[in-house]
Amino acid sequence: MEIANIETPALVVDLDLMDRNLSVMKEWLSGKRVRLRAHFKTPKATAIAWREIEYGASGVCCQTLSEAEVAANAGIRDILITNEIVQESKIAKMINLLNFSDVKCLVDDLANAKLISSYAERRGKKFGVLVEVDVGMGRCGVQPREAIHLAREVSSLKGLEFKGVQAYDGHLQMAEHTIGKEKKMEEVRKVVETIKWLREDFEQAGIGVEIVSGAGTGTYRYEYQVLDEVQAGSYALMDWRYRVSAPEFDMAATVLARVISVPSEERAVIDCGMKACSTDGGMPKVKGMEDVGCKISSEEHGLLDLSKGSNRVRVQDVVELYPAHICTTVNLHDRFYVARKGEVVATWPINARDRTV
Repeated sequence: MEIANIETPALVVDLDLMDRNLSVMKEWLSGKRVRLRAHFKTPKATAIAWREIEYGASGVCCQTLSEAEVAANAGIRDILITNEIVQESKIAKMINLLNFSDVKCLVDDLANAKLISSYAERRGKKFGVLVEVDVGMGRCGVQPREAIHLAREVSSLKGLEFKGVQAYDGHLQMAEHTIGKEKKMEEVRKVVETIKWLREDFEQAGIGVEIVSGAGTGTYRYEYQVLDEVQAGSYALMDWRYRVSAPEFDMAATVLARVISVPSEERAVIDCGMKACSTDGGMPKVKGMEDVGCKISSEEHGLLDLSKGSNRVRVQDVVELYPAHICTTVNLHDRFYVARKGEVVATWPINARDRTV
């Protein structure tokens, strides 16, 4: 089937471009001591996660327990939940995943760590945890000076195994858009120095650190020397906004839309709205039509601005949109249409869609 015959709106991944992205990351990591832990929260499809592992990823990150359940049920063995799991019912489920996979999570609170330990002990398990350190994002995590104290406490708990530190700088991933490249690099250097200091502090205290995990698609090139693993996720699919921070990767995913009305020479309407292409990162761009603007402000409709260019479209024409935020766009769809040279060669279920629990 040709792409143009897909019922729209639909999410399409160009297999050749995605594989090229995976190859770029694999080649870049070659010979370096750091490994890739691919973030599952972006593709949410186990078919892509397994492909990333085939290209050298050591395992995956998941942002929620339910994402981790999907990954574990697909046979993925090495999983880090890059979040704090605090609800008791979730903790019980998380410990049970040890029957299938090596699952770990983050902690930044001693009471939470004790609760996880008690559940693990009852099941005769040792559960791996990383202490999350706030390196400037202002979200979860202890302050760097508090990390070693929490690590000592965690190490003393019978049901836990202290694995290391998470030092993720999500606020800097696409900071070119907000503070500029020069300021971003200044802030990245601060993160690197903080991680160096943490490593030295733990070493002097005699506390072994197996894993220091962090960075992402927008900072992996600058922080890899102080990390054991990088948590890149968007690199596989990309979006136009992220590509400013990581131009070495191609935009492999598009939202396919169809023109359903042409009310005037300057305006066309497509069947893609906010329920098919997220706008939290900005408006999408139209592939191959640089002069055509796209505005999505309705649930099922988008507008093409044809006033600035020579492009003309007709009802039934198909256009491809580059989203501004691929992660939230993926979560709007049930499947990827996998294409090669304009032909659909497979469909992959997005089997962790809506797994927000």
